[in-house]
Amino acid sequence: MNKVIKTQVAEILQTLKIRSGDGLLIHSALQFLGLPEGGPSMYFDALQSILGPQGTIAVPTFNFAFAKGEDYDPLTTPSVGMGVFSEYVRLHPDSLRTIHPMQSLSVIGKHAEDLAERDTPSAFEDGSAFDRMLGLDFKLLLLGADIEASAIAHYSEQRAQVPYRYWKEFKGRVRLNEKWESRTYRMFARDLDIDPDLTGEHVQTVLESKGLWLQQPLNYGFISVCRISDFIAATDEILAHDPWGLVTNRPVAKSSG
Repeated sequence: MNKVIKTQVAEILQTLKIRSGDGLLIHSALQFLGLPEGGPSMYFDALQSILGPQGTIAVPTFNFAFAKGEDYDPLTTPSVGMGVFSEYVRLHPDSLRTIHPMQSLSVIGKHAEDLAERDTPSAFEDGSAFDRMLGLDFKLLLLGADIEASAIAHYSEQRAQVPYRYWKEFKGRVRLNEKWESRTYRMFARDLDIDPDLTGEHVQTVLESKGLWLQQPLNYGFISVCRISDFIAATDEILAHDPWGLVTNRPVAKSSG
């Protein structure tokens, strides 16, 4: 497997117009980019060398065990299926984590405290950490991950009230300020009877057509960047035209005959 070094990643990030002071929402699948010299910390160091002290790194640290009755502790509950870079950021001593027990973020940098303090019933509603990142003009950075990994699409799905999801509440224990509290959170959950197969291909196509999607190859994958506001605008545009616009296996309408 080809090796990847810090200077190589930093040069690509600069080509993709990542700048000092940027806020980044990062999804990763580092295995597609090669073997990082020094492990996932290399990517963190490369990012910090560009972002500087005024920058912010946020990664998804989702874990849906709360929906199955397990307790949630922001300090110790691991992320599941989010990749080694997300776990690296979660475990970093400077990291702060949002409180939502299923769709949390771990954040380091200038806006970490602001984002981590936001406690909303659902993770993508007004006033949430994801909503605040939109207001702060964060960028979406995909390190080897493809566009389907972009959780921010849920923000548009929720606003559009897409027909293949529905609201579901979950109750359980969350540890806050070293005390366990009984809390209720909700999620705009996927309808398993429909079992939608979601794609971000159309979103990427819209962004590319407008020159709003930047991408550079690295070994077996790509590093990609766009503004979160542009991603949401493109997704909103698709869903306004067709609420099933992100679904590849939409239900077939039954014949009246």
